Amino acid sequence: MNPLHKTLRLSLSCLAYASCFSVAGQNTPADSADANLLNPIVVTATRFDTQKERIAQKINLISSEDIRLTPAQDLTDMVRKSAAVDVIQYPNLSSGIGIRGFRPQFSGLNQRTLLLIDGRAAGATNLSQINLNGVERIEVLKGPASSLYGSQAMGGVINVITRRSKGPASGNGFVEYGSFKTIQAGVNTGGNLTQKLDYDLSFAYLERSKDYKMGSNNWLRNAWGYHSAQKNYTDRPIETVDETINDGAKRPYTQLHYYSGALRLGYQLNQYFRLDVRGETFQAKDVESPGEISSGSSEASTKDMGRSALDIALTGRIGSHSPSVKVFGAGENTTNYTLHVSGKPVVPFRSAAGKNEWRGVQVKDFWKLGQHALIMGYDYLNASTKSRRWTNDTTERAPTQPEYAIISSAFFAQALLNFGKITLQPGVRYDNITFDVRETALLPTYKAGKEKTPFTSPSLGITYNPVKFLFVKANIGRAFVTTDAYSVAGYNEIRDAKGRIAVTAGNPDLKNESSVSWDLGLHLNKPKSGFFASVTYFSTQVENRIAKIIRTVNEPLASGDLIVSRATFTNAADASINGLESEISYDFGTLSDHRYSLRAFWNGTSLLTAKELIIGSDASETTRGIQNVARNTFNYGLEYDNLKWLRLRLSGRTVGMRTDIDYTDPVNPEIEYPNYMVIDFAAAFKITENHSLTLKVANVTDENYYEKRGYNLPGRAISCRYAFSF
Repeated sequence: MNPLHKTLRLSLSCLAYASCFSVAGQNTPADSADANLLNPIVVTATRFDTQKERIAQKINLISSEDIRLTPAQDLTDMVRKSAAVDVIQYPNLSSGIGIRGFRPQFSGLNQRTLLLIDGRAAGATNLSQINLNGVERIEVLKGPASSLYGSQAMGGVINVITRRSKGPASGNGFVEYGSFKTIQAGVNTGGNLTQKLDYDLSFAYLERSKDYKMGSNNWLRNAWGYHSAQKNYTDRPIETVDETINDGAKRPYTQLHYYSGALRLGYQLNQYFRLDVRGETFQAKDVESPGEISSGSSEASTKDMGRSALDIALTGRIGSHSPSVKVFGAGENTTNYTLHVSGKPVVPFRSAAGKNEWRGVQVKDFWKLGQHALIMGYDYLNASTKSRRWTNDTTERAPTQPEYAIISSAFFAQALLNFGKITLQPGVRYDNITFDVRETALLPTYKAGKEKTPFTSPSLGITYNPVKFLFVKANIGRAFVTTDAYSVAGYNEIRDAKGRIAVTAGNPDLKNESSVSWDLGLHLNKPKSGFFASVTYFSTQVENRIAKIIRTVNEPLASGDLIVSRATFTNAADASINGLESEISYDFGTLSDHRYSLRAFWNGTSLLTAKELIIGSDASETTRGIQNVARNTFNYGLEYDNLKWLRLRLSGRTVGMRTDIDYTDPVNPEIEYPNYMVIDFAAAFKITENHSLTLKVANVTDENYYEKRGYNLPGRAISCRYAFSF
């Protein structure tokens, strides 16, 4: 086989597998094709470069080519269209993701999907603030990962890997225009400035200056009959709700603009150590928020959002050791502005503000021991939150919660032990967690307090390769998420005019919410033939979920006041989740000796059980399905590459039945969302070696759909991007 054919075989087989990656972002030489086709490099499951087939966890890889050919504005769009996950998404830069049956979340320090950027805390609770410009790839790890990362990694981990350029400086830029007067532009450049100094610089801007319209044609919805939602009352018959009434309607207050940028500088100090400094920012001003659709525009508001982060990393290689130290800080803030009061327009005023901050240190050493590997390290993370509220321009009122911080000091170790056909992956992490409730202005009844809680997270993974191309993988792990600090260390007294007092006290004996998860999967990977398939069964049992219990009491005080109720927090609720994950791809181009690539792909999650026990404030128990989690979620598509000047991609997402609580109904019944399907299309045309055009059509069939009922997303949107390299 001549070198050209061998290179084409490598490229096409990478497409069939999903994507190929190499250590440190360098291109994979053609003469190492066989090894790298079978084993693309990943880092999230081990915190060091590891061949994908050697690790036990399920990982979806989203490459830079996937990003280029998918109509997506931010990280949420990209992951929901690629990795078969659950999503909650609002049309105002607010969104979150849930993995393996955990409810998606978009705010707070206690989420159940961990978001990382280059392996450290992303400094964002809202995935919409992560722009895709400058991203090399995204790794979506499914399953528990607390043995490596600590709190939040219960359902899985999303790790955004940014570019690390070396060699002669080069770059690319783009401008794009599309529906709803949407303009995008960006630039990426990187490489070596000197023999020892290298850099990466990225910048992106987006502006949507026209309110979008919701879908009106609804070819797929009409074909399948998904026209109505269903309200399930406890005291009256089921009621169906027409979901077609807003077809084609304009959605006021959906304009936005933002920019993001990042700069990395790296310096090779000597033959053993290098230093990298990276800073990033995301800024969005006057973002319009339309509110729930049935309210018209009476709930509309605007907000300013910002996120910034800085990390400094010292990495080295000394013999068989690869030590590193990373110090980082990050913060996000949001300020909301009220436009309507009691349904009537008012002079806009600042009504709420929130700020989250993360500061941390990561120390680790990767030790190569022949065919085995060991990583040991220490993590420190201080995550804090505070908020403020205003009644009008001049009057500040008490926030809904006191300021607090969650501080973790943790040691971890994980090994990768290779015994021929069997690879073992044992790991353990010990977290010592401090819950710190702080004195908060305008909340004099809240008292400051601190409590400490330890937690140990073990894990074990096994990979068995009985015959070539076939891998059997099993994984079990314990994971956890911390509660808010107030539930552990808080204290509050509310006294009315008659001297009656309601007391709420944190529970210092409260345990962290935890889970035990296991999965078992079969993976068949034949890159040379263009075929890959896998199926994984997973099961998760969640315990020690937090419930607030209120007891009525009658406790007179010497002052003459009377305590009438005592509330505290207890570990009372639990949940059970299990299901199947499937993935398959095949490149029909292998049938024509790779003269072209025609790849079909599928990625799905099907939940067999997703139930949770809800404990009411009166200690009553209710079992229900986990909300905003779909029974079935599928991503699929077809991609064509003529290996010369044309690439086409048709991709889709199907989401099955989900439930939620309808808070627009005074009774607050459970509501079942209808299924939906959305199809996207992209065509990339290579004009010359350095110039290209890409046509993207999001929501080809113009569906009127939502990820959160009442917050319908845009209908068909067409855009054209001109890109150039230099």
